[in-house]
Amino acid sequence: MALRVSSQWQFVVDVSGCKLLGLENNLSGDGLIYLAGTRWTPRPVGRWTPHVAILMGGTKLTQELVDPQLRKAIESSAANSEPPYVLHTLYAKNWETNGFTIQAGSGLDVKLNSALSYRVVNLEYSHSWTKELNGINYQTGLQFTTGLVLHMGTW
Repeated sequence: MALRVSSQWQFVVDVSGCKLLGLENNLSGDGLIYLAGTRWTPRPVGRWTPHVAILMGGTKLTQELVDPQLRKAIESSAANSEPPYVLHTLYAKNWETNGFTIQAGSGLDVKLNSALSYRVVNLEYSHSWTKELNGINYQTGLQFTTGLVLHMGTW
C-alpha cells in the first residue's frame, strides 16, 4: 500500500510472507516480512513511470518439526481428553528468529489506463539481521517481481 505525500514521494507499507522451501521431511517453515518507508515516483506524465524505494522494518522466520510417530501415539492415547493445541506441543518442536530488515529496490511501470498500470520490472535487495535458523542463513535476498498496480483515489 502506498500513500502519496507529495508530488513525487510516497509513504509505503508492505507486509508479505513466504513458505521456506527445501526443508527436510516433517520440517516446515515460513517467513513474515513487515516494512515501511519511502518511494520516489513522479506523477505519471507519459506511459512509463520509474520508482525507487527504501523500506525498513523486520523479518520473522519460523520452523516447526513434527514427529509423526509420536504424534500418532499421543493423539490415539489422548482420545479427545485434551484440546488439540495442548497435544501439539507434545510432539512438535518450534524455532524462530526475528530481526531488523532493510530493503532497497527500483522498477518501472507502464500505464494501461487511469486506474491500472503494469509493473514491467521490480528488483529489490534485502538484508535482515536475523540469526541462523537451524543452520540456515536467511539474511540476504534478491527479488524480481512483475504484476498489476491498481491506482485508487485521485487520478
